[in-house]
Amino acid sequence: MPETMRCPDCGHENPPGSESCAACNFPLAGLPPPSGVPAAGAALGDAQGEPATARGPLRPFRPSRPPPASNQALTLWLVFGTLCALIVLFIGLKANVERASVPVPGSSETDQRRADELRAALEKDSTDVEARIGLADILYNTANWPEAIVHYRSALRRDSTRTSALVDLGVCYYNLGDSNQAEQLFQLALQRDPHHPIALFNLGIVYEQREKYDLALQYFHRALESSPPEDLSQPIAQAMERVMKKLGKTAPPLSGVR
Repeated sequence: MPETMRCPDCGHENPPGSESCAACNFPLAGLPPPSGVPAAGAALGDAQGEPATARGPLRPFRPSRPPPASNQALTLWLVFGTLCALIVLFIGLKANVERASVPVPGSSETDQRRADELRAALEKDSTDVEARIGLADILYNTANWPEAIVHYRSALRRDSTRTSALVDLGVCYYNLGDSNQAEQLFQLALQRDPHHPIALFNLGIVYEQREKYDLALQYFHRALESSPPEDLSQPIAQAMERVMKKLGKTAPPLSGVR
């Protein structure tokens, strides 16, 4: 019984004379024949008087196989992903810090610190009317009128009964040159509180600026009769004197006003 040809790659026994392994397709042509069977090349060599070994050992062909996947690419992707995550985290933290400490132009250190606290409170609860008005007041006091308007209006949408906020909102518009909007807001404040001295005084200022001196004088008088705060009494007296002079009249002395 003829011997089989053992595949040198997988060890499968193949029939004699097989061109390739039936199990792994490894080429078997050119392999030494099973023991006891002379190779064709050896017989030819012998016939020519040339020993078979003179041609050198036969080297079976083995198809190249791809090398195992390297871990280097995976490592690079992991490093890249980590760097991206760190960058995103840094940007997020930086944005939180900047949002918590937005500079208020013209503010003192105390005002800036208080503004930061109020902004932090609004980050937690955007419906906090007190925090909203407090921040608007700081912006008002530092002459940041446009920003103050944003926060006053936001607070008034939540609570329209805040008369002082209405008046301060009107002053912001007046300082930005919109006296019509200011007038509407002062009148709206007086609907809430007909004796609000600051709203009365500011309406007098609006009408004086429009050269409606008689109307301005009426509102100055009403402001004076509405128990104004102490620091407003003198400005009212000066405004009345100024308007009376423009009307060609002499203002009567005002008792209790220095």
